[in-house]
Amino acid sequence: MSATNFKVFFTVDNTTSYTSSPIQRSLIQNRTVVFQATIPTGDTVVLQARLDPSLPFVDVLTATDTNILQEVVAAPEFRVVVTNTSTSSVIAALTI
Repeated sequence: MSATNFKVFFTVDNTTSYTSSPIQRSLIQNRTVVFQATIPTGDTVVLQARLDPSLPFVDVLTATDTNILQEVVAAPEFRVVVTNTSTSSVIAALTI
């Protein structure tokens, strides 16, 4: 896998709590994606997805206090919601 096969969830400042910009992907690709996040102690990352912009985001995966690498079912749109109490960088990425 090359570096072009994943995207990092964008935020202006990853040392505070944030909701990322969405990552959009085609459903023509794989049926699953791989999610990875660097999560310092005290922080939480919630991966959310939705099928269409007219629908609400729903929680897919929640990780707290530890780094994670997890395969999840693919959706057309993903974002992360980060609760950052450590003030350390919380970085999350997804294969596309």
